[in-house]
Amino acid sequence: MKKLFVLLPFIVFAAISCQNKQLMTELDELKAKADLEKQNVALVEKYIEAWNTKDLQLIYELLDPQYKLHLPSINPTTMSNEQFKAWYESIYQAFPDVHYDIKEIFADGDKVCVQWVFTGTHEGDFQGIPATGSKIEVSAIEICMIKDGKIIEEKAETDSQGWIQQLGLQP
Repeated sequence: MKKLFVLLPFIVFAAISCQNKQLMTELDELKAKADLEKQNVALVEKYIEAWNTKDLQLIYELLDPQYKLHLPSINPTTMSNEQFKAWYESIYQAFPDVHYDIKEIFADGDKVCVQWVFTGTHEGDFQGIPATGSKIEVSAIEICMIKDGKIIEEKAETDSQGWIQQLGLQP
């Protein structure tokens, strides 16, 4: 019993020390995840700012070569990187004053969720719709998947009904 009593402080110290190492490991893992999420949010913010400045070169640099866009409310098929480029360039032609305003953005690991509002004036042909001169404001929510510092995939839902109505077309 006396031997146990003498060893007890060492056992308690060892147990506390092990717990501290485990807590420090968990804390390091949480910090690494938070740092990654901060980097991923900054990447998506940079991407959206590139949309606003019409910096197509930067937009394409931020996308992974295997990039895919899922935008079922506008296009039922998944767009490849090349299809996305053509589609996005058509938006610039149709809405030369396009602007995206981030309303909310947050990350969870390798995913970034962003809510934004698109504004622009319809001054050119867009998906077969001739220019209407209408000013539009449409919201969307999307999830960007990040891999190795590039956007590899976007899943977005936009207010397509709002687009149609604001362009003066019948639903």
